[in-house]
Amino acid sequence: MEKKEKEKEMRNSRRQLKAMLRKNWLLKIRHPFVTCAEILLPTLVMLLLIAVRSKSDIRIHPAQPYIRKGIGMFVEVGKGDTSPPFNQVLERLLAKGEYLAFAPNTTETRMMINILSLKFPLLRLVTRVYEDEEALETYIRSDLYAAYDQTKNLTSPKIKGAVVFHEQGPQSFDYSIRLNHTWAFSGFPDVKNIMDTNGPFLNDLSLGVNTIPILQYGLSGFLTLQQVMDSFIIYAAQETMTNLLRLPSHSLDRDAQLKIPWTQFSPSNIRLAPFPTREYTDNEFQSIVKKVMGVLYLLGFLYPISRLISYSVLEKELKIKEGLYMMGLKDEIFHLSWFITYAIQFALSSAILTLCTMSTLFQYSDKTLVFAYFLSFGLSGITLSFMISTFFTRAKTAVAVGTLSFLGAFFPYYTVNDETVSMIVKVTASFLSPTAFALGSINFADYERAHVGLRWSNMWRESSGVCFLVSLLMMLLDSLLYFAVGLYFDKVLHKENGFCYPIRSLLHKCFGRKKNTSDDYASTSEVKFAENHDETSGTDFIKDVSGPILEAMSLEMKQQELDGRCIQIRNLRKVYATNRGNCCAVNSLQLTLYENQILALLGHNGAGKSSTISMLVGLVSPTSGDALVLGKNILTDMDEIRKSLGVCPQYDILFPELTVSKLF
Repeated sequence: MEKKEKEKEMRNSRRQLKAMLRKNWLLKIRHPFVTCAEILLPTLVMLLLIAVRSKSDIRIHPAQPYIRKGIGMFVEVGKGDTSPPFNQVLERLLAKGEYLAFAPNTTETRMMINILSLKFPLLRLVTRVYEDEEALETYIRSDLYAAYDQTKNLTSPKIKGAVVFHEQGPQSFDYSIRLNHTWAFSGFPDVKNIMDTNGPFLNDLSLGVNTIPILQYGLSGFLTLQQVMDSFIIYAAQETMTNLLRLPSHSLDRDAQLKIPWTQFSPSNIRLAPFPTREYTDNEFQSIVKKVMGVLYLLGFLYPISRLISYSVLEKELKIKEGLYMMGLKDEIFHLSWFITYAIQFALSSAILTLCTMSTLFQYSDKTLVFAYFLSFGLSGITLSFMISTFFTRAKTAVAVGTLSFLGAFFPYYTVNDETVSMIVKVTASFLSPTAFALGSINFADYERAHVGLRWSNMWRESSGVCFLVSLLMMLLDSLLYFAVGLYFDKVLHKENGFCYPIRSLLHKCFGRKKNTSDDYASTSEVKFAENHDETSGTDFIKDVSGPILEAMSLEMKQQELDGRCIQIRNLRKVYATNRGNCCAVNSLQLTLYENQILALLGHNGAGKSSTISMLVGLVSPTSGDALVLGKNILTDMDEIRKSLGVCPQYDILFPELTVSKLF
């Protein structure tokens, strides 16, 4: 039985969704030029950008070998200013009281230091040997590192570089050079990319040659230290370990030092030059307009967003929305129909945008990623428009204020688009989807200018301090967040002509237990009036209805009340605020309607007949009091009540833009 009820409800939901989608389609085709403008206006903005791009200067850079002398272009290791000699490196360390560390503490390591000291005597004065790499790291991370010891009147050594051996011959040598990052690369840009585990400058999007890596490794002394270690390894590999061990460990005369054939094993010249670069074209358009590209993209979406806000609020203003609810339309079906309508529309816009820009603005990027970028923003724009519309009951006001609010959600971009701003701040600002959309445009500009293009494989990499993957995910998260907040506000916020759900009723519906009829009935006796009213008139009314003309209650009627098979109105009251003050339309109405009976409400204009019916069907929220319709409370269970409700309103629920044939 329960399964059949669910199937019936699903069929009813599909029927309602189909009817609402047809209604939205008819509204769209009723104004074909407006609909085409909504779809094509974003593309028009892109075409204007393409026209501007075609007028920008294009520089052609020929292929370059870079085998020539010049700063950073042609470096001789261990010679000159770019890569200082090893003696000069040692002198700088000694002058600053800094040290080179070696690990592990083995016979081979100390023998190597002794042999190198013959060539470079200052090495003994700036050397520290540690048991192993772990001991070295423990010391560097401890509080004793570079600390001053008052008892010994000396300072713990400050390590500026380390050589860690993993294999020490005689046939195989394996070592690592570790430099103090702050010391080695201070003063250079993009230090976060240096010494990356996957290689330096992994995410470098600059065109042409980049001399910074060579300068960093040269000026830091890294290349010089590597040359010295490799020279020793070449020497050690060609000498037997037996001969090496015969050398004195601490005292060698000058003649013995001169007999060591050092230069025989050390290459006389080691030179470094950048790889040749291929010919490429450089268009400055992307770098010039990337800071304003986001707002230019955004302008194309303003018109369809304003139309969506107008549609949503206009149906509320004309009481069409509440009228449809009164006739049994589910709340989620109404919102889903508009979401699907505009999701299809933005999907068309995104597809057209991708096709028009695939060979110009987004020539190198993955076309499916470009489509996903625009579609994600479109979906977030739909839900943001829905959330904005819940604050308004007048369509014209909603369009003016809502469109400005949508545009204003972009401006935090100008405070977070700098590379120095942390990613956490950018993520926080991206809770406004226009800002997230604009931040994503920076990545497209950088990758397009580099002739690389954004792809699914590299969208997680940062450029200009922005990660495209974060922007894309934030737009999708914003879509869900705006929709949830919009549903909440749509239920809770005050509506001038509609039914307003108290916050506690939503919480009760989600987390509370369902109350039985007797509990609801008991609560009605405790209702208090929210405003003072004329007690005399209320007393007279009660006296009038409590006379002999009052219908006697039968056992069947009492049983209907116990079973919840009737409509029970208890102290129902409605007060309207007017220019002349508060006007009480329904004053403490108490009435019970039973099965198999017909009730007629008679009264002059303004007596409260329409207000009473409107409160029972959820078109108007009561000022105080409540009512039970077949055991369900109008304050908390209106969605359930509307499923079994049939009402013919006194005004027409018509769409002004549809013809008679389309309406019926």
